[in-house]
Amino acid sequence: MITIKNTFFKDKKGFLSLLDGILAILLVLIALLVFNTVLNFNTPSPYDDYIDSKVANDAMELMAIKIDENSYSILESIIIVLKSNDNTLNYETKKNIANIAGNFLNKTISNNNYLLVENNVLDGEIIVSNGDILTASNISTSTRNLGEYSFTLSVF
Repeated sequence: MITIKNTFFKDKKGFLSLLDGILAILLVLIALLVFNTVLNFNTPSPYDDYIDSKVANDAMELMAIKIDENSYSILESIIIVLKSNDNTLNYETKKNIANIAGNFLNKTISNNNYLLVENNVLDGEIIVSNGDILTASNISTSTRNLGEYSFTLSVF
């Protein structure tokens, strides 16, 4: 008979026990990492695409603020353009207002669509818009009155 000297299984120094312990610790660490990954997995929520309700109010406040005492706010500039054209929204008036308000809103709320309407003098005429509000699922609005003019900004 042939006898094989098997010293590996006759572990008198405890190497197998040490290897068994290290493998057990690695398995526990892998299980903890998987558990942590599952807990921190970010699933998209239907609420992720909602517009913050303060966006329209903040943009409207910025449109009403004067930079200094010698300048006009965005809303005052729109009123000046409307008054100089007898409160009519012809092509030239809309072009001038789009240069004033459209450029400002495109820079301020560039990731959102908007609709700016004058309610009193122009009877709800759209002054400037970007996007289709009829397809919007979430709309944030803010209204600001200056004299006889009432502006409503909708952000969606």
